Amino acid sequence: MEDPMRHTDATRSPGPYTAANGEARAVTRVAGAGFLWTIVEVLFAALERRKQRRALMGLDDHLLKDIGVSRSEVEQEVAKPFWRG
Repeated sequence: MEDPMRHTDATRSPGPYTAANGEARAVTRVAGAGFLWTIVEVLFAALERRKQRRALMGLDDHLLKDIGVSRSEVEQEVAKPFWRG
């Protein structure tokens, strides 16, 4: 009798490729890794916002006028916490 848990070609799901058939091996994710990547992405976005706000604060009034932003708008943006968009 054939093992019922054994996958046949008809029932096998398209999973990671093997090096035997010349395909690149797929990266498997660990349970919960998606949540961690989300946290990392949010953190990097917040740090990038902080960097951009500091650069904006460093612009002189002439450059701010060129991009259509007033000094008071810059000060309001820079006063926001880094996690707020």
